[in-house]
This record gives sequence, structure tokens and C-alpha cells, in this order.
Amino acid sequence: MRRVHLIGIGPGSPGLITVRAAETIRGADVIRHPPGVDVAILALARPGAVLGPAKGWEEIVQLAQHDHRVAVLFRGDPFTFGDGAGLAEALREEGIEFEVVPGVLAEAAGPAISGISADLLGKPGGPGETGAFRVTAGEVPARVAALLADGHPPDAQAAVILNPGAPGQRKVLAPLRHLAGAAAEHLEGDLVIVVGPGVEQARRLDSLAGRPLHGRRVLVTRARHQAEEFHRHLAELGAWVIDIPTIEVRPLRVDATVRDAIARLDETHLVVFASANSVEIFFDMLFELRRDARALRNSRLCAIGPETARTLEAHGLRPELVSGEYTAEGLAETLGNWDLTNARILVPRARQNRDALPAILAKRGAEVEILPVYELACPAGAPGALHALFEEDPVDAVTFTSTATVVNFAGAFATEELATLLEKTRVACMGPVTADTARRLGMRVDIIAGEYTTRGLAQAVASHFNP
Repeated sequence: MRRVHLIGIGPGSPGLITVRAAETIRGADVIRHPPGVDVAILALARPGAVLGPAKGWEEIVQLAQHDHRVAVLFRGDPFTFGDGAGLAEALREEGIEFEVVPGVLAEAAGPAISGISADLLGKPGGPGETGAFRVTAGEVPARVAALLADGHPPDAQAAVILNPGAPGQRKVLAPLRHLAGAAAEHLEGDLVIVVGPGVEQARRLDSLAGRPLHGRRVLVTRARHQAEEFHRHLAELGAWVIDIPTIEVRPLRVDATVRDAIARLDETHLVVFASANSVEIFFDMLFELRRDARALRNSRLCAIGPETARTLEAHGLRPELVSGEYTAEGLAETLGNWDLTNARILVPRARQNRDALPAILAKRGAEVEILPVYELACPAGAPGALHALFEEDPVDAVTFTSTATVVNFAGAFATEELATLLEKTRVACMGPVTADTARRLGMRVDIIAGEYTTRGLAQAVASHFNP
């Protein structure tokens, strides 16, 4: 079915687009967008999707006629203060189905985030009403003069919302007659002016300004299916979060090796889960072979890191040991005084991992089987999205939750670029092993989480910027 999606992306924040907008972007073959769209929104596109700036309605119609699934992005909302209605008319005349995905307006998002309640959006309102409307920086003095001429009291509370709904949103409050002068040194791009009684709430109800990461842009490189919790922790601290995953997890198929390892669980003394991914994929393999958690009844369990332990607990299993980041030496130390003589140990983990664990534990009499259950890859669109992000404006911090995220991030740039690229960006790592990898690849590490969880890393970033 030929269908074009007209998608409102709100003020431009990845965090303010709707779930439906994200779904339709991921499902599109071709994406057309306005200039300056946040690269994290474009990074939602599936591998192989064709992205480019919007050139006109004729192109959209032609693409749809050739059975492409087309997504057309509009700032704010496609119909409200946008030209989506014209495109919709053109599509209707050609008999092409379309769907409108509404978007958040900057006139609504900016004031609300700053604690201001507006009665009218897109209009200045009259005396006694609180109106919010978008203007360009150069229009501010003329708009203030027009508001005064329309009868708004010179001493009425007014605000200019800078970067409304975007990274580093801030507000300038002043009586209306002084507003243009108070905001003069900050004016650039699109702004939202608010005037009326609702502005008085800003000092009491601003939900963002007091948070430790307010105005900070933080890049999350974690795999998309695991990033939601980390994104939420950072956002709750006030950060503007940009998601560009540098790894994706690809489960391996159940083959003879997997079948044999699972068949031998009854005689396996210890199962060491190297990551939360290894837990989820190993259980998927168990279910595919018509087994479940009871297959582990004779095995002791070890989890690498608190998040892996929590994932096991979600399956009703509590590990006897929880170690820190994965290293062969660290795991051997965690096993401590356990008698491993003739013990069979199974380690489900990523295919790429290579270390001395089998040899170290073999010296203690153990038989170790490394069972690859998934492989890690760099998403096809990640290098381009990273280049576009850093060419536009450096982020305040880039976060790494594993050695693979570091390696693939570094691989997107020439070696000599990294130091200059990250000159104004803090590098934050979840634990010393990840930090060592970053340093080995030429990065300066500024932040290391003491607690090896996404919450711990988010708190460490917040503490760095707001001691």
C-alpha cells in the first residue's frame, strides 16, 4: 500500500517526538526532512533508508507512486503553522494514502518546560490573557513594540524562551517594556515570546532549570534496545539526551554447539553470564529448545555486573556471585576460594570477546566452555550520524557503557581526529575496563562511574558538571 507519513517532530528534540513518530521514521524507505534536524532523530532510520532534505511535493508524490514508504518530517506539527496541508492536498489529488502524525509545538513545549502556563498558542493574546508565539531573533523589538501598542501594560510580566524545547533551553524574564533589552545578548534563531499573567508562574514551576544537567547535551552510545533506562536517568537529571548507538546486538542462531551446551547443563557446575544480553539471548535459546530456568537447577550462577544480576533476577534466578566489569583476571579473583577441580564452567557471552579465562581457570582444574550467543556490530548509520553531530556542535559529554561502544565510536573517526574532536567534550565511562580502552584509543577520560550501572554513570556525569 502506498502511504506517505507527514510527521511532526516537535521543536526538534528526540525526546519530544511521539512514539508514533519514531515508529513511522523507523519503518520508512525514504525520509525527507527540513534543514537542521537533530541527527539523533535521523538516527532512528533503519539501515538502508534513504535520507535527504525535502525538495518539493512533486518528489514526494513520485516516490510514493514508485511504492516507497515515505516519511516527510515537519518541525512542530504538519498542519499547525506548517505547510503539511498543501502536501496532503497534493497526495489526495493523486490518490495516494497519507497519515498525519501530530507533533508538539515549540509554543507549547518551551513555556511548559519553563513553568509558564499559556492560554493562546501562536498568538500574542490580549491584556489579561497569556499568549505565546514564535518569532525570529530580529523580530523581538518590533513585536514588543506591537504588544505595547495593543494595550499590554509596560510592566506586564513577559519572557523570552531561548532554544524552546531544544538543547540548553533558557528563559529571560523582564517587564514587557524591558524585554528586548534584557534578552538582547542572547537572541539568535527562533524564540518564543510569552506575555501575560501566566509568566509569573515561571519562578515557581520551572521543572528543569534547577536540575544538575540542565542545558547539558549528553551523547548515549549504548545499543538502542538497552538505552531507554539510561536515557531516562539522564533526562531526569535535566540532560538533553542524544541517542546514537555505536553497537547493535545480533543474536546467533541455535546450532549444534548451543544444543550440546544446553543438553549438558545438568552436569555444569557454574554458569557465568557475561552481560545482560547474554542472559536474555541464552534464555531465548532455552525456550527455543523447549527448556526453561529449571535447566539451571544444578548450576551455580555468577553475573558480571549489577545489571546482569538484575536481568537474571527478572527471570527468577539470583546469582551467588556478582563481579565487576568483565576481565578474565577479575572473574578468576571473584571466584576466590571456590574449589574448581573438575568443575564444568559455561560462559555465555559475545562472539568477539577473547581473553585468557579458559587458561586461567584450567590451572585450577576447571573445564571452561565459552559459548558465543551473540555478536556485536556497529550500526550502519552510526558513523555518519556521529560526524554530523560533531560537525554541528560538540556535545558536553559522551558516555560509554562497554568497550565495544568505545571501539566503534573511535572507529568512526580518523585516529588523529579524536583528541581535537573531544577537546570540549567530557568522556564518561562505566568502569575502569571501559576507561582503559578509551585511553588506549587516544581519548582523555574525565569521568568513571564507581557504580557499574547506567544510574551510576548518569549520577557520575551529573556530579562532574555540578559538584
